[in-house]
Amino acid sequence: MADDGPLAGLTVVEMTGHRAGPFCGALLGDMGAEVVKIERPGVGDPARSQGVGPAQKSGYFMVNNRNKRSVTLDLKTDAGVEAARALLADADVFIENFGYGVTDRLGIGYDDIAAENPDIVYASIKGYGETGPDRERKGLDLILQAEAGIMSLTGPAGGEPVKVGQAIGDLTAGMFATIGILARLHERGRTDSAAFTGKFDVGLFDAIVSLLNEYITNYSMDGAVPGPQGTTHQTLVPYQLFETADGHVVTGVPSDDSWDTFVDLIDRESIRAYQTNDARVEHAEEVTEVIQDAMRERTTDAWLQDLSEAGFPVGPINDVEAVVEHPQSRARGLVVEHDDPDWGSCLLTGHPIHFPGFDDHIRRPAPRLGEHTEAVFEAVASDQATLDAWVDAGAFGD
Repeated sequence: MADDGPLAGLTVVEMTGHRAGPFCGALLGDMGAEVVKIERPGVGDPARSQGVGPAQKSGYFMVNNRNKRSVTLDLKTDAGVEAARALLADADVFIENFGYGVTDRLGIGYDDIAAENPDIVYASIKGYGETGPDRERKGLDLILQAEAGIMSLTGPAGGEPVKVGQAIGDLTAGMFATIGILARLHERGRTDSAAFTGKFDVGLFDAIVSLLNEYITNYSMDGAVPGPQGTTHQTLVPYQLFETADGHVVTGVPSDDSWDTFVDLIDRESIRAYQTNDARVEHAEEVTEVIQDAMRERTTDAWLQDLSEAGFPVGPINDVEAVVEHPQSRARGLVVEHDDPDWGSCLLTGHPIHFPGFDDHIRRPAPRLGEHTEAVFEAVASDQATLDAWVDAGAFGD
């Protein structure tokens, strides 16, 4: 495999902000694609100014925009639109997460771009997608977590719903957009150019509803509407968090044939009779109370060792610091030492897909706003006169 990644040679242009679109572009960049990020002059991606970090390069921005080059374009000018189209004329992929209909109004909608580049893969990320009655609504992760149902399942059992601790809708939509791009690229490789339609869209609402998974199927079967699940599992007992003598562990019994071993390990004969998961689900309160009583008698480390040695899945509750220091995180390159020219030494999350022979996923720090405008458009413009005309007409801002 080439040293520069499985997507080396792929040209991606993104016009995105916040998280879903930028995360998609970062995943592609991590895999070797050349990613150019179009930003608004003087403002840029709003994420630049949100959270900890140097001016216009927050940690939130850095992690989702590594391996990219930044150019500024004023798409309210004719010259800016012309320059954008010239950039997109030779691109393989375009990612955008504007509001519904905005790219069409700006003159960079799919029909505009495909007229000059019929092979373009055009990924549109929206709150609610591009069809349906809600397509024009604005959608942020928190709102979509609530409306798409995942919040109703999250939180302490019997308590009030809470949001997932990370922007699960944004990140999942970004991943699905990445999958869609790779699928369209595969399709393009085996489809006559005249028959190829490269556009697709994904919504945060779509992404979160897909995460409901078996909850929707189960509802169709029994009509039951579940509430917050706490740390329990909807169909498996035991499979949850338990308090120990000095902390907590999460563990479970994934198969009936290991139940006797588990009962022996916790030394609680009173629940041995519940040999099947169905029986344990039926008597869940009794079973989990007995297990909890046993778990409180020993330390977290003792349970981690004994349950693991007996073949049961088990783990502690790690905070961010513990994950950073976890030997598995380091061994898998999931936490990467990074030297940013504006911040200095920091950590970035690594890429979760591991390709043999390609380990250097982060090749370039997140860019300063407009850092690569001149270099990119010198290569894009047909001649110096064209570039000068764009500059004079305000294509790149002041």
